[in-house]
Amino acid sequence: MKHKSVLLFTALAHSLDHSYIVVFSIVMPLIMVEFNMSYSEIGLIGSLIAFLFGLNAIPAGFLSDRIGSRKIAALSILFCSIAAALVSIAWNRITLALFFIVMGIGAGLYHPSGISLVSKAFEKHRSKAMGIHGIGGNLGQAITPILTAFLASPEVVPLVFFSAAGLGLGWRTTYLLWAIPGILVFAGIIAFVRFTEEPVREIPIKTMLKDMARIPFDNRNIAILLILTSFQGLYFNGLMYFLPTIIRDVKFAPLIVVGLLTGLKEGMGALGQAFGGWSGDRYSKRSLLIAFNLVSTLTLAWFFFAENTVGIVLSVALMGVSVYAFQPIQNALIAENIPTDLRGRAYGLSFFTSYGIGGLAPLFSGAVAQIFSLSAVIPLMISFAVIATLVATQIKQSPPP
Repeated sequence: MKHKSVLLFTALAHSLDHSYIVVFSIVMPLIMVEFNMSYSEIGLIGSLIAFLFGLNAIPAGFLSDRIGSRKIAALSILFCSIAAALVSIAWNRITLALFFIVMGIGAGLYHPSGISLVSKAFEKHRSKAMGIHGIGGNLGQAITPILTAFLASPEVVPLVFFSAAGLGLGWRTTYLLWAIPGILVFAGIIAFVRFTEEPVREIPIKTMLKDMARIPFDNRNIAILLILTSFQGLYFNGLMYFLPTIIRDVKFAPLIVVGLLTGLKEGMGALGQAFGGWSGDRYSKRSLLIAFNLVSTLTLAWFFFAENTVGIVLSVALMGVSVYAFQPIQNALIAENIPTDLRGRAYGLSFFTSYGIGGLAPLFSGAVAQIFSLSAVIPLMISFAVIATLVATQIKQSPPP
């Protein structure tokens, strides 16, 4: 497979782009204690990060087509690294929110640029390349919650064959340490990614924006996919931000165990990405999107009712597979329906719906937790997954490749 440097560094960047969010979800209870915050208040900060993460994907898609995907992907990781260092010195709720806003803006630059770069570098076996890109991201995301919990938590937890002891560095030092790999990946993209792009410069900016706005109106499948990614994004982001706290406060697990279970979910997501990429090149993408959203619905219900360790572990593992398996499929489906010169903008719209509209989930989740109970967040996620399954049935049937 050509352009290995593209896959290597986009996978690393993809991993870190999500890792900064995963770190927040793991240390969220510690931040709540230090700043005396409620579920609704921390949910608002989560939604600020997620909404800007999605909203910034629109200009990121435009800039990727205009000046090149590689440059925007590198800039994204640099922003995230700087923001992580700033978060570590936040002195009140306002500065905390402002620094997380910077992180959301930076993180939002990555997905349209990184995925557009992969789609351009791999015209053949695109689903496979998307899957590998996703696997790299998930492997890093699997390590992130485990490493974060061990860095931040002072707990000593007896496991099956040994006891695990956290370093107790706290959330501030943990975030500062996470700034380091971002700087290294930024340098790697600049130094080693050598894929030649042809930025769209001859088309006036006004025309490019107009073409972007017309994308969902000119293609029915894309319009349905944008609705689908909105609801998938709602339950994906709800789980991303609130599942660790639910495991800790509803299932009564220590923070280190929370990190291990979150790592399991993200690690199984790599299997989901692989299976999604493999199956997407062989079977109907419409049928696969229906199936994976249906599995997510059933798995969420299983987790909600699980009361023993085996049920919790297995439901979290299957959840990781299902919520990531549809990603390479929908990304490849967008590429099939959109010409090359519009892909950056198309992925920008897709990631706005996934992480911008979907980014409202932490706000909704925090409100539900505050009004009802933290456990009520899972039925909310189930309702989003059911709607996503129904929307997927409206995608136009495409024959297997």
